[in-house]
Amino acid sequence: IKKICDGGTLGELLYAEGEYNHPGNVYSTDAMYLYDDEKHWRNFLPSTYYVTHSLAPIMFATGATPIKVTAFAIHKPRPADCYSANHTGDNSAVINTLNDDNSVFTFTGCAGFGAHGNSYRVCGRKGQIENIRGGEGKVMLRYNKWDLPEGAEEVNYYQPECNDKDLEFIKKAGHGGGDFFVAREFLNCVRENKPHPFDVYFSTRMASVAILAHRSVLNGGMPFDIPDFKKEEDRIKYENDNQCPFWREDGTAPNIPCGSNPDYKPSETQLKNFRKALEENN
Repeated sequence: IKKICDGGTLGELLYAEGEYNHPGNVYSTDAMYLYDDEKHWRNFLPSTYYVTHSLAPIMFATGATPIKVTAFAIHKPRPADCYSANHTGDNSAVINTLNDDNSVFTFTGCAGFGAHGNSYRVCGRKGQIENIRGGEGKVMLRYNKWDLPEGAEEVNYYQPECNDKDLEFIKKAGHGGGDFFVAREFLNCVRENKPHPFDVYFSTRMASVAILAHRSVLNGGMPFDIPDFKKEEDRIKYENDNQCPFWREDGTAPNIPCGSNPDYKPSETQLKNFRKALEENN
């Protein structure tokens, strides 16, 4: 997708989508090993906070940087009889950003709707490219018939192939090779003393989008400006910001709600089942 965006055949880039769907079986206890008690951070994770898999790829592919964010959560609590100490009650969040090139992104946090998968779409004035949901990694590239590049078809389907020199390691690594790439890129930057495109400012920009998207949720979708921490005035604005939806290690309680409905709490049945599963699995 990035190769096509950089090639320019889509024309001026206007819009992109990123979707990370990771639903789970709410009646399964397979993931209980991730928790140590009811106050574990996963039970208080706002629906906007996990944007690495949805936002980073479209930022990387398009080169656009978010400057303003707004968001709405999907408040759909889990069934009252399942295993859960989840305090958000939100299934997912839909986040929108205005970017520094006047393009717009729409993306999720870690979503629980639909079927599992990652999907991305980038639209320009002349065409669009996206990976096909449920398409086993296939990509679809489409152009408007009046803007066809020379020699191109209006609709194109293809299966990208990896020809990396470390292909055997990639096949053995987790997350489709993603774990290997992260480690290799980090080591290459250290060995070659070169900056990485995902630097501290890229990272804090993404984190700020996630955090301020949640504050947008809590304020009825109100837009928030994304700070640029290269600027002293933006660093000063947030240097004493301690709003936090999590329990802290010293026992300090959250000072903002973790979900769109501040009054939501897990049911007694959910908590009873969670405690029982926690004891049995840990």
